[in-house]
Amino acid sequence: MIIPPPITPIIHVPIQFELEHPHDLLTRNFLFDVELFASLLEHYGDSGIVRLIDLKSLANQSPIIIDNNLQEVIGDLLFSAQFKSGIYSNIFLFFEHQSRKVRRFWLRCLRKLLEFYEIYDADPKNMIGKGGKYPYSIVVLLYHGQIRWEDLLQLRDMMELPSGMDPNVLWFPVILIDLSKIRRDKLTGHPALMALLDTLISYSEGKLVESFERVVSYFEQVKNDQRTYGWLKSLTRYFVALAKIGFETVTETISKIINEKETKEMVTSTMQELLQEGRKEGIKEGIKEGKIESKIQAVLKILKVRFKRIPVATENAIKSYKDPIALESLIEQAVICETLSEFERDLAHL
Repeated sequence: MIIPPPITPIIHVPIQFELEHPHDLLTRNFLFDVELFASLLEHYGDSGIVRLIDLKSLANQSPIIIDNNLQEVIGDLLFSAQFKSGIYSNIFLFFEHQSRKVRRFWLRCLRKLLEFYEIYDADPKNMIGKGGKYPYSIVVLLYHGQIRWEDLLQLRDMMELPSGMDPNVLWFPVILIDLSKIRRDKLTGHPALMALLDTLISYSEGKLVESFERVVSYFEQVKNDQRTYGWLKSLTRYFVALAKIGFETVTETISKIINEKETKEMVTSTMQELLQEGRKEGIKEGIKEGKIESKIQAVLKILKVRFKRIPVATENAIKSYKDPIALESLIEQAVICETLSEFERDLAHL
C-alpha cells in the first residue's frame, strides 16, 4: 500500500475568510471530522461507489493554511481511505456554495487533482516511476443551491470520442450530494451531520432564523461528546453572522445543551470575534473594492480583445458583479468560451 506524504502547510492570506465564505467555513468545520464525513458518504453518497470503500479506514489528510495573523484555518478537505479490496484511495471533498449550477465543474476538479498529483509525485517516498502507482481519486460535491442539479457533467460527457473508444478512459467519479433533493424529515446519520445539513437546507429555503432552535436540538443526542462545544460555536458564528440572532436568543437556546456559564462565555467570545473581523473588513473595504474593479476590467479586456465589441447589456451585467470568486469564474469563462454568445449564456447561469 502506498502511503501518501503529509501535505506541507502553505502560506495564505485570507484575513476575511470566515466573513466572506460562511457556508464553506461551516461545512469544513464539521466535515473536517472523519466520523461526520464517513456518515455523509454512508447515508447520502453514491452507493455504487461508496460500497467499495472501507469507511473505517478514512483518515484526514487536509492541509492547514496559515493566514497573515499566523492562525490556522482548514484548507480543501482531503481524506485518504482504502478500498475494501485493499487498494489505496484518496477522496476529495469540494464544497460549492452556488445559487446556480456550475457548468464546468469537472474542469475545477481536474485542476485540484493535478495539484494533488504534482505534490504527490514530488515526494521521492512515493516511488512514482519505480513500480509505484498514483492513488485513485474521488470527488465529493456537496451542493445546496435552490435549483436541483440534475445534469452533472463528467469529463467523459464533455469529450468527443471516436466510435469504439471506451468512454471510461476519460473518467473520474464525482459523487453529487444535492441537498435540494433531500427532505428535512428524511435526514439521517450522525446528529451533528444532520444539524449541518438542516442548516444549509434552511438557508437555501430562506428560513434560517426560524431553524436555529431545531438545529441546536440535534445536539441533545451528543451533549456529552467533547466535540459538541466546537460544533455549537461554529453554528453560533454562522447564525449570528447571517441570521442576526441576538445574544439572549442564542444563549437561551444553547444553554439547553451545555451549561449556562460555558454558553455565555462562548457566545460572548463569538460576538467579539465577529466585531473584530467586521472592523478589519471595514478597514480593507477600499482595497477589496479596488480588486473587484480590476477583475471586472480584466473580464472586459479579454472579451474586447477576443470579440472586439461587447453589447452594453453584457458589459453592465459584468460590472454588476461584486463577488471576487464569481468574477474569477467570469475571467476563466472569458478565456475559454468559443463565442460571445456562449459567454453570455454562462453569465446568465452563474
